[in-house]
Amino acid sequence: MLASSPFPDLLQHASLWLRMYALGLVMMAAGAALERRWPAAMLQSRAGQRFNVTYAGVYLALAEAMKPLTAAASVAIVNALGGGLVVLNSHGVGALASFVIVLLTIDVLEYAFHRLQHTWPVLWKLHSLHHSAVEFNVTVTWRHHWVESLIKGCLLYPLIGVLFKVEPWIVGSTSIIFMLGNYFAHLNLRVDLGRYITWVNNPQYHRLHHSNRTEHFNHNFTQLLPLWDHLFDTQWVPAKEEWPATGLDDGAQPRSLLEALCWPLRLHAGRGAGLARKPVPVLDKETK
Repeated sequence: MLASSPFPDLLQHASLWLRMYALGLVMMAAGAALERRWPAAMLQSRAGQRFNVTYAGVYLALAEAMKPLTAAASVAIVNALGGGLVVLNSHGVGALASFVIVLLTIDVLEYAFHRLQHTWPVLWKLHSLHHSAVEFNVTVTWRHHWVESLIKGCLLYPLIGVLFKVEPWIVGSTSIIFMLGNYFAHLNLRVDLGRYITWVNNPQYHRLHHSNRTEHFNHNFTQLLPLWDHLFDTQWVPAKEEWPATGLDDGAQPRSLLEALCWPLRLHAGRGAGLARKPVPVLDKETK
């Protein structure tokens, strides 16, 4: 008996990647339009932005290629730990409550994992690629090392299946919120939220997390809600005109796609994981 052709599966993955990348390009284009109108930092490198956009395509392709592995790992973990410990309502007003519960749970898990990325040297070697961007803008959104997506897909996200038995559409709805919030937080956008600055992750709040100034290191880890930074004492509330320069303290950044893909193999990872670092001057108004 002839083995079935893998071509339909490959075509399906290619189609999913294309749709995700197209959506990413649309979101980046919308973000870039806002950045041009109200920039926090001006005269950013077009070459750097093109690199990030190209890398995003490669990253998303690798993430799509790893889906069979992450799916298998998720099923194995959920089955081993007895998935669906808490049954959540998926109808009526109960569905809204379930949505909030899942959203908060994913957000606190993202916060915890993000702190580990800045604490454990192995994880920091991966995560430092994201922080190596010296220009903070919407194209940095997908500038993560591809192994991070494998780790989170195999170990972090299955915990939701272990904790909750809930309709997939509720989890899918939370992913839309996180996607929009992720793009928003990485905008090179001068927006003043005033007293609401710590209500939701935003361009100024998250920019401080990417700051190359030592006093800002290891603060503002949240993915969506600064509530977690407040509760776990990692919050830095930005002053009205606090828009620091970003990047690693040693200025290192990948010079090619290959170097980005192999980023953890570099000898030094700069800031993070308790390493000693030197302060770098803040971005002043003249350089903006």
